[in-house]
Order: sequence, then structure tokens, then C-alpha cells
Amino acid sequence: MKKYELTILATDLAGLVEKIEKLVKVLKGGVEKVTEMGKKPLAFTIKKAGEAHYLSLDVELPGESVVQLRKKLSVDKVILRYLLVKK
Repeated sequence: MKKYELTILATDLAGLVEKIEKLVKVLKGGVEKVTEMGKKPLAFTIKKAGEAHYLSLDVELPGESVVQLRKKLSVDKVILRYLLVKK
């Protein structure tokens, strides 16, 4: 299993953390740490949003599950942007 840092900009956090934890678990991984950084204004509008909730998660995933995670995150309408970086 490899370690990744997942940073998310979302319009709403209601249920999002649980949803991501469940998704990572289905992909045979685990969430080590969740950090909510609060709601901050964006430098420019993204999908007509001027501010977003910042969320950072440390996750462990098998390498082959990363593509599936990226697909699921890009489809979610609550998530404005995400960044998945290998630690």
C-alpha cells in the first residue's frame, strides 16, 4: 500500500468525509488522518463558487485503486477540485 495526501475543495462538507472514507475502504485502503481547514475564499470562481471548504486527508491505497478513486472524485458534484499526491 502506498501513502497519498488528498486535498479537496468542496462546496459542502455534509457527509463528504464519510463518503470518501467509505470509498477508500471499498478500494481496499484506509484513511489515516482528516484535517478540515475551514471555508476560505477562492482566488477565482470555480463552477460558479466564490468560496470553498478545504479538506485534507492522508490515505493509504493500493496503486491500482488510484485511477478508480480519481474517477469517483471527478464525478462528484460537491467536489470543485481535488489533488492527489503520493507521499
